[in-house]
Amino acid sequence: MGGILKPDPPFLTARAGVHASVSSSAVGHVSSKRTGPEGFRMTLSVLTLARTLPSQITGGLEESSWNLARSLSSLGVEETILTTSFRGQSVVRKEDGVTIHELAYVPGRLRSKPTYRWWPYFARAAASYARDLGLSADIIHTQSLYANGFLEFPARPPILATVHGTPRGDYYGGARTKLIKEVGVVHPRVLYQYFAVVGATYRAKKQLRDVDAIVPVSQNVAEALPGVPRGDPRVVIIPNGIDPKDFPWIERGEARESLGLSNNATVLLFIGRMEESKGVGLLLNALRAIPEAILVVAGAGPYLEPFRTLAAKDPSVSRVRILGPVRKERFLLYSAADLFCLPSRNEGQPVSLLEAMAMGTPVATSRPWLPRELLPFSAIGTDIEPVIRAGLKLSQSVNRLDLRRLVLDRFNWNRLARDYLTIFQNLTSNSARRQAMR
Repeated sequence: MGGILKPDPPFLTARAGVHASVSSSAVGHVSSKRTGPEGFRMTLSVLTLARTLPSQITGGLEESSWNLARSLSSLGVEETILTTSFRGQSVVRKEDGVTIHELAYVPGRLRSKPTYRWWPYFARAAASYARDLGLSADIIHTQSLYANGFLEFPARPPILATVHGTPRGDYYGGARTKLIKEVGVVHPRVLYQYFAVVGATYRAKKQLRDVDAIVPVSQNVAEALPGVPRGDPRVVIIPNGIDPKDFPWIERGEARESLGLSNNATVLLFIGRMEESKGVGLLLNALRAIPEAILVVAGAGPYLEPFRTLAAKDPSVSRVRILGPVRKERFLLYSAADLFCLPSRNEGQPVSLLEAMAMGTPVATSRPWLPRELLPFSAIGTDIEPVIRAGLKLSQSVNRLDLRRLVLDRFNWNRLARDYLTIFQNLTSNSARRQAMR
């Protein structure tokens, strides 16, 4: 295929497995015209790079990537996703109108290792896969910065990067502290991690310099984009959103009855990936100071078992409910809560905050992670106990249905998908349509 990319030997080994079970007939790209639900003619095709999806890992990035792709498909866009295979072999499947290619690119020596060690291989694996199979698209859309392989192609469509965070933000938001706890401050791995972040920041800066459009998910992320000056015309902030169908309305009392919670209880809630950097352990400190409250914690991740151990030793353990991973029950939990709590060290724009507000529940956060119009429904600060008390006071006065209507109207994926579609159409108006990657 011309040898445009020259990957290192470990990548070549992984790449051989990518094509093992994929037939050319399964990946033919159809270019027929379709009519969207509002009557306009669509021929736009988008190739999305999303390293993981909700069927593989539960998280805000995964939910956002998938829900946006589904919403674009419902508008008539031909959506194709390249993602990671967790099955050891490549698979092509169709779901909700979206074609999904699961790539088996992970080197054998890393398959039993933590998944964060897989991700450096994803970008080039996706680019070589698209090139070798002759995939074509009007737009390449990378969820986070995985477009470096495509940027090396002499011929390629415009590239839009949705940015959920930055290497430095992740580093100072928890990765550094976590490693120091594990190995100590003078361990060589701490220095190696620092230089790895410097390298990742350099690569991010290079990608952001070369892509055609940049969509940070919040003002916080926009201000932290490495190498991107304020006022760069390529930058348009589009927040994450939710799918209203996942959050049917239910009254608080009914939700509590379904969950076995007292109607008179003061319920604090955390739902999310169980990482220490999310600050969920800090909620135990606040719980001791607020004796009328109970804490409900739901989610999966590496901090789940350490948190169980921590809670078991805490004097307030009788007022802690640890549920583990949940999915379908989320709307019940959000509705049942008086206050949703997210004392994270670093975030892009957390989907969980929107989900809570969609059920009429205000939030307490360490920083203003939300869009400006939702900040009046938030208690914000790094001193967790007074922030929670302020949030509980807010919960007594907030009109839950008004808050719900605001979120469902402005932050639903169908509306946000149209914002993306506008950018896609602007990009394609200045480029050749339907380009193959080569």
